[in-house]
Amino acid sequence: MHYYFPGMIVGFIILQTAIVAPTLFKKLDMENFGKVIRALWPKFFLFLTIFGAATIASVYFEDDPKNAHYIIAGLTTLFALICYLMIPATNKATDEGNQKLFNILHKLSVYLTVAILLMNIGFLFV
Repeated sequence: MHYYFPGMIVGFIILQTAIVAPTLFKKLDMENFGKVIRALWPKFFLFLTIFGAATIASVYFEDDPKNAHYIIAGLTTLFALICYLMIPATNKATDEGNQKLFNILHKLSVYLTVAILLMNIGFLFV
C-alpha cells in the first residue's frame, strides 16, 4: 500500500506538466492562461504536499519501513510545501515585472518538482 501515494505523485506531476499546462498554453491567450495557472498551480502543490504526508503515514504503518522511504516522503512533503509557499512571491514578481526574481523562483519550483518526481520514481527501487 505504501507504493500507492508515490505512484499518485508521479502520475499527478506527469499529468500536470506534460498534458495540462502545455494544453492550456496552446489553447488560451496569455491573460487567460495566467488566470488559470494562478488558480491551478497552488492546488497542484497543495495536493503534492498532502500526497507526501499521506506517504509518510502509509510508510509508518508498514511492517518493515525503510529509512529511505521516510526520507523520500519527507522531502516530497517539504519540497512541495516550499513550492506552495513561493507562489505569492512568484506572482508578485510577475505583477511587478521583476523578471529576474520570477526566473529564480520559477526555476527553483521546477527543480524542486523534478526532484519530487525523480525521488518518487526511485521510491519503488529502494
